[in-house]
Amino acid sequence: MLPKDWTGREMKRLAIVGLSKNAGKTTVLNHLSGAAVSRSLPAGLVSIGVDGEERDAWSGRPKPQVLVPEGAVVATAGPCLDVRAGNWEVLEELPVRSLLGQVFLARAVRPGTVKLAGICSAEEVDRVLEGFGRHGVRLALVDGAYDRKAAAHPIRSDGVILVVGASAGKTLEEVVRRTEEWVRIFSLPPCGDPLLEKAGKRAVLEGWTMGIAGEGIEPFPLSSLLVDRGKLSEAMGSRPWTALAVPGALTDRTLMLLAQCGCSFPLVLSSPTHAFFSLRTLRTFLRSGGEIRYLERPPLVGVAINPVSPEGGAFDPREMKRRMARVCRPVPVTDVIRDGFDGLHLMPWRWDGVH
Repeated sequence: MLPKDWTGREMKRLAIVGLSKNAGKTTVLNHLSGAAVSRSLPAGLVSIGVDGEERDAWSGRPKPQVLVPEGAVVATAGPCLDVRAGNWEVLEELPVRSLLGQVFLARAVRPGTVKLAGICSAEEVDRVLEGFGRHGVRLALVDGAYDRKAAAHPIRSDGVILVVGASAGKTLEEVVRRTEEWVRIFSLPPCGDPLLEKAGKRAVLEGWTMGIAGEGIEPFPLSSLLVDRGKLSEAMGSRPWTALAVPGALTDRTLMLLAQCGCSFPLVLSSPTHAFFSLRTLRTFLRSGGEIRYLERPPLVGVAINPVSPEGGAFDPREMKRRMARVCRPVPVTDVIRDGFDGLHLMPWRWDGVH
């Protein structure tokens, strides 16, 4: 049976995103794939960044390897598969190229490790996920990257797990603050209104900011909001706008300018991927009467913490979990090493009632 998140939604595709480099994504990926296969749920593993290398490319420190249970399917470059050793059954060559070469789907004949070659675009991730479906994968695990931009791929997922490591800040206060900011901005609401949704889709399709005036959707006088205050103010006053749909990124500066220009209505962004503003600026914008909604946004189903930094230093595990749970509520928080995934209340790990 398919896994469900803590709200009861079924998940066929889970994305794992790190708040910082060396957060502990690989450890979470290994726990998830192992748990899935042990429950006879064939798993598929794909990464949007190179993962599974033995040492960190920047620091040279050893990294945890990507563990592949028997029966799991991986999407990676041909040179990363040691076919001669008989560890893999190559299933299919995909029309996808990674930085390390052509991408293949392969099933693990026996437990082992692999380097996952990064898939470069969201469209190519879609091809991989379609390939997983052709070969019986029931739970696709998409290993993301450590910055928000790379979270584009979670849009192709049914749920996102954020991994927060001690490497995200020099102090626990800094780590908690960064986590709260990420969670609050990522969790802004979806459109929830047919007219807003229609404007959002049109903005994405035409690559132009769309405005809503009355019941009509019209092209905004500016294709991009990355202009000076004078031009933005002039465009804002050109029509009695009641909402704007922005196809691209929204930055701190632009959001502040919109607040200063009297924008007190909803802004629609394509996804959390396009949110490049701080929590502080967001709060200023919300206080001015504005709103921000997303056209697409997968649910954040859990936050996994790693109290130990590979760069050195560690936080008290219980204190970190307690403080993280407070800023992430109602999203469950777990320490995977100490609690496993039970801490996330992921019904999958109860498998539709089968404990």
